[in-house]
Formats: sequence, C-alpha cells, structure tokens
Amino acid sequence: MEIWAIGNEGGFLAAPVNLTAGHGNRLLMGLAERADVIVDFTKVPAGSHVLANVGPDEPFGGGVPGVDFDVADPGTTGQVMQFRVVPAAEPDDSTPPQFLQLPPIAPLPAATGTRQLALIEEAGEGADEAEEEVEGPVEALLGTVAAGVWTARKWMDPVTENPAIGATEVWEIYNTTADAHPMHIHEIVFEVVNRQSLLLNAEGEVAQPIQLEGGFTAPEPWESGFKDTVIAYPGQVTRVKARFAAVGQFVWHCHIVEHEDNEMMRPYRIGPPQPGQPG
Repeated sequence: MEIWAIGNEGGFLAAPVNLTAGHGNRLLMGLAERADVIVDFTKVPAGSHVLANVGPDEPFGGGVPGVDFDVADPGTTGQVMQFRVVPAAEPDDSTPPQFLQLPPIAPLPAATGTRQLALIEEAGEGADEAEEEVEGPVEALLGTVAAGVWTARKWMDPVTENPAIGATEVWEIYNTTADAHPMHIHEIVFEVVNRQSLLLNAEGEVAQPIQLEGGFTAPEPWESGFKDTVIAYPGQVTRVKARFAAVGQFVWHCHIVEHEDNEMMRPYRIGPPQPGQPG
C-alpha cells in the first residue's frame, strides 16, 4: 500500500509527505502526537492487514527498529488496528495525494526571546549498603538552564516561564536524560525549528556545563506546519518557536503518563497574574 502524511496536531503540513517512497511505510510518533494520513489500498489484495507498532516495549531513545532496539511484541503491543480489504464497489474519484495542493502556512514572526529549559531524571539510590540501588530513574523533572547549568524545578515551585501577551519565543529543550520525551505545551501551537546534539562525558551523560556539538538537524518532513507536541531526543536540544497570544496560566509537560504524574510537568503563565490563578 502507499501512504502519505498530510497533517499533524496543528493542521496541514507544508506539502504531502510520501511515507512509502522515503520512509519505508513508517511514521515515527510519540505519545500525544497526531497524524492525518491518506492510505491507498488500490493495489492491496483483499484480506486482513494489520497496522503494526514497531516501536520498542521499553523506553525509546531513537534509532532504527530491529537494529537499535527490539520492536514491540507482534502478538500483543505490536498490533494497533486491523483493516479488512474487500473488492471495490465503485470507482475512486479522490485526488491522488501527490497532486494535492495544501493550504499555505504563514510563518511565525521573528522571535523576541529565547528560553532554555531542561528535561532531567533523578537516579535511584539505595537507602543503605544492604539495600540494592534502584534500577533506572526514580523521578522525572523539568527545569531551567542558565550558563549551561540546569536546575530542577518541582511542580509547586514558582512559575519561571512567563511570556508576554503576543510575544514570539524560541524554547530550547535540553534533554539530559537517556530517553526520548514527547513534550507538550498547552494552549499554543509551535514550529519545530531544529535539533542539535549535546556533548557527552566519559560516562555517556550530558556534560555540565552544557556544550553544543555538531550542526543543526532539520525537522522531519512530517513535523512541518504547526504542532503542539514534539519528540525531544536524548542528548539533544530541541528548539521550537511559538507565539503566546492567550492570557492565562497553563502547563507544559512530558506526555508519558508515568513522567507527567511524577513531577515532569510545570506551570507557565502568559501575561500578568490573573485573579484565581495558583501561586
């Protein structure tokens, strides 16, 4: 079958993306990301066909399915949806995706400021020598970056992100953890600007102070237009640009449920404090 992507969370893409010709009939999606796709079943034989999940059954860190990680269990989590293809009942007069003219996308104005933010995980430690160290992180956090040094912030800490009404800002999201995180900012849509690698230390962890390494990586073709969720890869900074037009207090967070419920969520405020907002 042939598959084309034409939209995401914020609307149409800049142009249709042929996922068959250039991406092996695969589309990378993180939790809360959405995709509008056109699937052409014209040359598919009648019968049952399964939309498969080839992501891992473990935290995702990027890479190629089957090469850099084991794919999901094909008998359970690897199955998403079954399609039952039957003989056509009438001719299909829809426009082939490659000929679609998607609505033009007006770019955001130039940014008036940049914020440096961090994704942080706290490692587990045993209570005493007789107790084994907890495997993996015990807490996921968001934070701020200043002079290359990140500071973890709790949910109840004061607001640190306070764009002015109508401001256009670039948010640089530094992922200091070993996993990818789907980052979601409420109330706005944003442009994915680029990504860039961070220097790692001898233990393979992001070094402090943070140092950039290598050139920019352009957004994926299916990340064009506007989005509200973006995958922040480990050991990289992910840059997004947004215009903050609606006054109020909202949140930004990782969309992995165990993370957002374990401190990886922070309030942010657009404009001045309003009556009734939490302190």
